[in-house]
Amino acid sequence: MLDIYLVQMEIVPNDKAKNFAKVREITSKIRKSKDDSIPGLIILPEMFATGYLPLHPESAAEYFRNCNAGETADFLYKLANETGCAIMGAGIQKDIVGGVVQDSENADKLLNHCSVYKPGYPEEFAAYDKYHPFFMEQKKFKAGGMPCPFSLYNWTVAATICFDLRFPELYRYAVKEGAKLITVQAAWPAARIAHWKTLLQARAIENQVYIAAVNGIGSPSYGGNSMIINPKGEIIASTDASFEGIVHARIDSKSQEEYRKQFPVLKEIVPEEYI
Repeated sequence: MLDIYLVQMEIVPNDKAKNFAKVREITSKIRKSKDDSIPGLIILPEMFATGYLPLHPESAAEYFRNCNAGETADFLYKLANETGCAIMGAGIQKDIVGGVVQDSENADKLLNHCSVYKPGYPEEFAAYDKYHPFFMEQKKFKAGGMPCPFSLYNWTVAATICFDLRFPELYRYAVKEGAKLITVQAAWPAARIAHWKTLLQARAIENQVYIAAVNGIGSPSYGGNSMIINPKGEIIASTDASFEGIVHARIDSKSQEEYRKQFPVLKEIVPEEYI
């Protein structure tokens, strides 16, 4: 089993300190109610620390490779230790590792980055860079790699970010690689919230995976509606655009395994050991 906590929040543009404080305030409720016998995963919205999209994203860019690499990485590591949960944050990553530019053709480009920290692990536990930058990102951001599933508390998890949701091949790729839970961190507009709901359920149904999707609220008209969906496509926890706080559900792998065997739509698509 795994407890999932989605932090739906209104993000203050260009003010990391205020956003860190708000996340701490919201997640303090988790610390008080958490069952320590069941692992937890806290998921924060896309660019939760800066807002989407900062006017000058290059000035907000930082590193995430360990807790000393940047202020957001330091915050995620400390929050993981405080809550006893793995934390999935998201920010703007400089495309340089160890002082070396990783892509000389796009040396001035940034990455829309997902970063995972676990309690007691000062190194970044897992990471993902958005594969499909949105239209307004494309001048300053480059594409990352395909979702690479990682093992977390006996779950195989794959991360995606916002606009990725419109590309079903990413989700099928992740499932072929063993993903049983796929996360979506977003800054999805209210104007297209019907697409958000429909696409999230479609990704769960067609891949028989759990989907945990968190969205921001507030200015400039983000649509909220964070939700957790089971492999049958049923919404098991959700909220609307007026709520700021935690959306929580407990998921289990046994029911997922049973459902995949009862209705084997992934047979001959996904390796048998992953079904």
